[in-house]
Amino acid sequence: MFLISGRILKNMRLFVEVPVPEELKAGLASVGEEIRQEGITLVKKENMHATLKFIGEIPEQKVKDIGQRLEKIRFESFGCGVKGVGVFPNEKYVKVVWAGVESGGKLEELAKDVIATLHGYGKDEHFSAHITIARVKRKTDLRQFLERHKNDEFGAFTVSSFSLMESVLKPTGPAYKKIAEFRAD
Repeated sequence: MFLISGRILKNMRLFVEVPVPEELKAGLASVGEEIRQEGITLVKKENMHATLKFIGEIPEQKVKDIGQRLEKIRFESFGCGVKGVGVFPNEKYVKVVWAGVESGGKLEELAKDVIATLHGYGKDEHFSAHITIARVKRKTDLRQFLERHKNDEFGAFTVSSFSLMESVLKPTGPAYKKIAEFRAD
């Protein structure tokens, strides 16, 4: 934190997301319950989303620039389906359990626009269309779980907006706060 004109400014941990409907979150949370165990942290239902770009720690005074850049992005509403489960980086060394998001390339296109628009903020990482279900802290064998749910269809939703979010890290896990929402044309 630092001081400008008598006011303390802080760093903010930011990301850009596509919100996911409650009924989809409920289904994904239910599937996650199957792998609840020590060393696996399930994502809270209210925190489930599809990340378009993780920005990271940014000085508070940069948020306005980020918002102004994002509001220039134009896109039409499109549909997505949530299907199957998988892991990052691979089945032998699992760090993240996710559900796949299929959009015929539309979500990937939106993510590409967000990443290009925010070049210089955070890393320009490869986008993978997914919703995180759990984070894994220790070696565990999830092959049966993955096999059982690899073709599950969790539902569909329409992407009609994306949001700039702040992630506040707390002892109980992250809490997300919407900073701005950007709607489809």
